[in-house]
Amino acid sequence: MRAALVAAGHPGMPDTGRVSVARQARLWQWGAFVYTLIASAFFAFMPLIQRPNGSHASAYFLLGWGVFVPLLVPMVLTLVPIVVPRWRVRVAWICTAILGLVCLYLAFSWGIVFLPAPILAAVGAHLTARAPIEDEQLDDAPWTVPGS
Repeated sequence: MRAALVAAGHPGMPDTGRVSVARQARLWQWGAFVYTLIASAFFAFMPLIQRPNGSHASAYFLLGWGVFVPLLVPMVLTLVPIVVPRWRVRVAWICTAILGLVCLYLAFSWGIVFLPAPILAAVGAHLTARAPIEDEQLDDAPWTVPGS
């Protein structure tokens, strides 16, 4: 729809050009981080724990600020590839693998909710590896025979 409006010369839709693969990679990695923030808030503040009297309480209500210590692990593992510029691809894949293993290890408890985060991070890591190749500016000059 947007492409059709831009092609038709619609004044409200400027052509912003192609989104670079490096920018897409950063967006996927930020998406993984935001997802872990939302999942952590869910586990901290939703009344998921049943008390002996039959009522439900949140982990934050029972444990206070200490509940955020284990929830920092997935947040840190998704934030590190964003903020570490050196060896970005290697760091992204290592953090994604560790986060995936943590989620699989805890799959039958709270880890299953965090499982989309390593998937989002893996897409971001893959795009980070592809960015130098895909974002390369190509010379569109016609090829000529050298020396002729």
